[in-house]
Order: sequence, then structure tokens, then C-alpha cells
Amino acid sequence: MIYTLAHIGYASLFLGLLPLLVIVTLGFRYTVLIEDRVATERGGISTARNIWQGKIIGRLMRSSNVFAYLMFRAIPHPFFQQRASLLGDPAVPLPRRWQAWAITPMLLMYLAVLITLLSNLVIGSVR
Repeated sequence: MIYTLAHIGYASLFLGLLPLLVIVTLGFRYTVLIEDRVATERGGISTARNIWQGKIIGRLMRSSNVFAYLMFRAIPHPFFQQRASLLGDPAVPLPRRWQAWAITPMLLMYLAVLITLLSNLVIGSVR
């Protein structure tokens, strides 16, 4: 069992790099398109654009901001809508294809991290 979990954790760790590559290359194009549409003058997305430029870490940070905005915007509770409005304008319509390019790689990357951490936790508790 430990051997199998170790391979699952190892594989998910390296497979999690694939969504990261998509985020900073192909997916960043859609992040910029979303930023252009939803950025407000004092919102967190426009601030992140100014702070984090287009380098690799900056692309990841800006993509994370857009991901958070899209997640908050999707939840109909007023608290989350307010959080989305702090990042950008939640009333702006966005194509689903753009949203998919911003959300899917991030979710896959977070899933890979979660699988790696859980397999490590189980291996640590068995020993």
C-alpha cells in the first residue's frame, strides 16, 4: 500500500506541473482577456496587473487573482459577490471558453497538490 501511495504522490507531483505550464503559457492569454474586461480602476485585478508583470511568477499570480475572481463571482452568496467586486466587476459577461481556460488548469494543479499532500499524509501515518 505504501509503495502504491508513493507512486501516486510522485506521479501527481509531476503531473501537476503540466497544468502549471498551461497556466503560464496558453492559459495566460485568456487571463489577460478576462483582466481587460473586468478590471476596475481600484480593483485587485488592476492592482495585480501593475505589480506583477508578465514574467513567470507574475503570470502565475495574475492567473491566481483571475481564478479567485471567477470562483467568487460564481457563488451567488452576497459575501462572495462582494469579494468578487473587490477584485473586478462581477457583472461583466464573459465567454465560457475564457473562463474554462482560466479555471480548469488551476483546478487541476490544486488537485495534483491535494493528492500529493494526502498521499504523503497517509504514508506518514502508516509508518
